[in-house]
Amino acid sequence: MDEQLEARLRVALDRQEIEHVLKLYCRAIDRCDLELLKTIYHPDGTDDHGSFSGNAMEFAETIIPSLREGILDGMHTVTHCTIDVEGDFATSESYYWAYQQAPGGEEAVTTFFGPDYAAKAKAEGTIDGKHDYYCGGRYIDLFERRAGQWKILRRKITNEWNDIRPSTRITDAGHVAHYNLPGRRDRQDPVYLNRIPDRVPA
Repeated sequence: MDEQLEARLRVALDRQEIEHVLKLYCRAIDRCDLELLKTIYHPDGTDDHGSFSGNAMEFAETIIPSLREGILDGMHTVTHCTIDVEGDFATSESYYWAYQQAPGGEEAVTTFFGPDYAAKAKAEGTIDGKHDYYCGGRYIDLFERRAGQWKILRRKITNEWNDIRPSTRITDAGHVAHYNLPGRRDRQDPVYLNRIPDRVPA
């Protein structure tokens, strides 16, 4: 194979492997999978998430309990990525959007959204209902390949916008109720049970 073509294919494969890591992050966060989350970072990796800045393993140990305690469910999506590979290092910029639903109640709403939003919700009579949080931003990552595996060495996020509102989700009425099939935030989620059997029927 031509050396130039081989080099281009190698970079394409590297980018594909890095994108897979970025997608696994979304699964780990939304399924609250601590073990999976730790596998996408190097042990000495760092994450600057705004509310947390430090060792990535400590970030994982902090964020998963926080999500379990303070969020009812959520979904993260990575959209387009720009990845530049140089040997065993790569930089990436990945756009994301995220949705999370928080429980109602003055304490929970104040903790998650702040006193101003809580006061507004209380005045409008929506404080005790669930609340939806939408946001979008970017993951700015430095990847390093060690022992043939790409993992995050340094992550910094930006949060470019957010929108907070009382939830209007309908899950138990009309035809919508038939399509209310939420996943789980543990390893009993369908994605973990969706495995290729030993023998696939022809």
